[in-house]
Amino acid sequence: MKESASQALLKAEQETVSAIRSTHPERLDRPAPTDPEKILGEIGVTFLSPRRPSGYIRLFPQDFIVEEVLLDGTVVPIVSSEKFKDSEDCRTLWADLIKVALPWPHAQADLLESLDVEGGKIGHAGIKDAFAVTSQRLSLRGVKKEHAEALSHPHLMLRPVKHGSGALQPGDLAGNRFTIFVRGDANANIEPFMKNIASRGFVNYYGPQRFGTRIISHRLGQKILQNDIGGALRVYFGEPGPFDVPLYRDLRLSLGEAYGDWETMLRLARHFPFTLRDEITVLEALERDPLKTRAAISLIKDQVKMWVYAYASWLVNRHFSRIAEVGGEMPETLPLPFSPRGPLPEYRELMAYDRTDNYLETMKLYPYLQVSDRSIQSLIVPEAFQWRAVPEGWVVRFVLPKGAYATSYLSHIFQVHEGMPIPEWVKLEEVDSFNALGEGSMEEIKNRFAKVMVRRDLRNEENKGEDE
Repeated sequence: MKESASQALLKAEQETVSAIRSTHPERLDRPAPTDPEKILGEIGVTFLSPRRPSGYIRLFPQDFIVEEVLLDGTVVPIVSSEKFKDSEDCRTLWADLIKVALPWPHAQADLLESLDVEGGKIGHAGIKDAFAVTSQRLSLRGVKKEHAEALSHPHLMLRPVKHGSGALQPGDLAGNRFTIFVRGDANANIEPFMKNIASRGFVNYYGPQRFGTRIISHRLGQKILQNDIGGALRVYFGEPGPFDVPLYRDLRLSLGEAYGDWETMLRLARHFPFTLRDEITVLEALERDPLKTRAAISLIKDQVKMWVYAYASWLVNRHFSRIAEVGGEMPETLPLPFSPRGPLPEYRELMAYDRTDNYLETMKLYPYLQVSDRSIQSLIVPEAFQWRAVPEGWVVRFVLPKGAYATSYLSHIFQVHEGMPIPEWVKLEEVDSFNALGEGSMEEIKNRFAKVMVRRDLRNEENKGEDE
């Protein structure tokens, strides 16, 4: 397959990182493991039981398996031998995408390039986890079955299902089935937590992935809603995340120190064209016209939307925490914060304190930010859930509706650890979760994606951006 633009950027950054590794390997050493309870506190979650046992997730991509559930209840399988269904109507090729250890934006860009189609030709219902093995249905317009089958990509595989008509739209799914391997002390008693969730459900708070890899998206959104674009840019460019290695931590600090000197910041950022590709886009605009900060930041409008909606997620988490901390009853549903009627009673005090209660006027400056009267379910009871202990930990399987997070569910049972460095108590053996549940094996998928289905600590640091 022809090298994609994102792969070219990654390759260029890898060369820089490899050169630094050869002379200063300590610059790539991971910091000490981050306390998961501290991360939850950062995103507004303060009500979970301190008695939960520790569990580690995503040592291997195949430790976190996500299979899309279609609107008719059909699970899009990771492993399948289903025969292709042909039709006289070939306007749409329906295909299942198997994705391993790659974020959706990069997967979408590579699919568009390799299939030689325009952006509107690939329909999808939802975005799946990055460092995981995932399956989802796609609708492909103007793509031949043979072309899809011939896709050669280290992280992606297309499995044609049928010909037909129509196209998928975001949200056209019932949910996702998760098969997750949690590493920890298999003798720890998780049954009380499991039974409690089975009878009462779990609080549907927003998990850390909603807040970006640096856990700062909500603060950026808060700055935007305060109409403090300069403040947002300072945090965006210059604040490290808790998981950054010294190289990237110091890079962020250097960008912060040089803030306002766009030429110097660009020179620093261009050494890391993959990780800082969005930052480079904004910096180039600021170098052209330093006064047009809103226009510059709107060049990455998808990021700005994520920041603002992450702030809404933080408000939801704080509201749930306040109810739980006083022993209150969770409402059946909770309205989301950005109502077209102005601040809602559930959030009015928090928004006034944060100086974001004038969000309606501020959001008018960003036409791509939307307000609406929407609600979420406060408590979620997972379906078809089961678990099995093995010597290295637990295999946990469950089905969640769209809009509910697997890590939120797991965190009601475990103190969930993730990332590098790997805690000493984690057992490093590879586990086939399907086999452990008596439902076949991941061996075929593992053979297909052997180059990228590797243990997290054995991945080169220059590949870190692929997971994020």
